[in-house]
Amino acid sequence: MIKLVPYTDEHSIYLKQWVKNFSPAQLMEWGGPSFHYPLTDRQLTNYITASYEVPQKVHIFTVFSQTTDSPIGHISLGKLNLQHQSARIGKVLLAPEARKNGYTPLLLKKILSYAFNTLQLHKVSLGVFDTNIRARHIYEKFGFNQEGYFRDHVNVDNAYWGMYEMSILEHEWRAMSLNHE
Repeated sequence: MIKLVPYTDEHSIYLKQWVKNFSPAQLMEWGGPSFHYPLTDRQLTNYITASYEVPQKVHIFTVFSQTTDSPIGHISLGKLNLQHQSARIGKVLLAPEARKNGYTPLLLKKILSYAFNTLQLHKVSLGVFDTNIRARHIYEKFGFNQEGYFRDHVNVDNAYWGMYEMSILEHEWRAMSLNHE
């Protein structure tokens, strides 16, 4: 199993280690347009500073293995809007050694449980680039629905990437969560 631990400055060392060999395209795929290559301490400081705003608009987590108590990933729940009861999943990253070990469904289950049970949200959305076919299939399998497609959304290495906008509503997640127990 896994646990979500609020991200702190001390966790930046893990993120930097996990992305140190990323290409500009890989950094875009993980961090979207909010980070630019190469990832710097200043970017990470600005990122965590946003989580200190009042009211809090982003919740940032380091993912720990409960078995080994070691960090294995990262995820954020941003654009939190309590009036409209919505938020957006972003910056989903697993450590290289944790990839392809079945953690993604556990991570999605944890963050959606936090969003719908703890924050009592109605809707959680995310964006996934059309180049990331594997992630899109995982999100669809987990109950996310495509809401739209942004053509030529970002330019990476002189190639345009489109982005699928996806979301899941609380009642859809509750129906799906019975299948993910």
